[in-house]
Amino acid sequence: MVIVVLNILFTLSAIYLLACAFYFFFQERLIFVPIGNWHPGTPILLGSEFTEHTLDSNEAGSIHALHIKARKSRGCILYFHGNTGSLVRWGPIAEELTSYDFDVFLADYRGYGRSFGPRTEELLYADALLCYKRLLSMYSEEKICIYGRSLGSGMACWLAGRTNPGAIVLETPFNNMVEVAKYHSRIIPVKLFLKYTFRNDIHLRGAKSPILIAHGTKDRIVPYKLGLKLYHSVKELVEIEMITIPGGRHGNLNGFPVFHQGLQRFFNKHFLEQSGN
Repeated sequence: MVIVVLNILFTLSAIYLLACAFYFFFQERLIFVPIGNWHPGTPILLGSEFTEHTLDSNEAGSIHALHIKARKSRGCILYFHGNTGSLVRWGPIAEELTSYDFDVFLADYRGYGRSFGPRTEELLYADALLCYKRLLSMYSEEKICIYGRSLGSGMACWLAGRTNPGAIVLETPFNNMVEVAKYHSRIIPVKLFLKYTFRNDIHLRGAKSPILIAHGTKDRIVPYKLGLKLYHSVKELVEIEMITIPGGRHGNLNGFPVFHQGLQRFFNKHFLEQSGN
């Protein structure tokens, strides 16, 4: 009987260690998912006028970006997209923001689409700053809005803590990646293994610009409570508003009128309407 119990414990321990090893070695593939309908030569199909840009970055990196033009522009949104898919997917999603009278600038992360180079958290931040500096050559800083969606909130919060844009929008953000990982892997000591921590709750404390957070209560990818924690971590330090979307999930907030109304109200408050570049 003792031998049977020991064999069971040994088997369970082996399975647990294998799960930990899997998480450690494949964590990057779980965080960054550059899949989709992109392959060399895939066209980016948008209804708006746009230009493509290539930004040479650190450590032999190259960043592919789109600059989408609105019919009437009061500034530009620097859009950091989610973790799945390239600009082929995210271009049309970001293009929706031109309806608020903003141009939109968005780039693929390293390893996505036509962007390439070694990837670390620090290099992702450097690429975000590179995009911001490119926009500063075209727009005054007060006409720039930093916008981070899901994974993109990691780059947006870091950048927001080091710059002074007109405003910051965070859609389905998290307070830090450690808590997101714990939510999805409750029995694995993720804090010991995680290479990417994205401490939004620390970085955003340096922000001086007004902030809007939007999150749905039925989000199963980044739970609502993590967006709420981010809000509470900075609410005493900066002007910040949170839109709660009852029933909203991770990828469908644009289907709720309260989301559009909140964005419109926020933009109208902090940017002159249709003022041009």
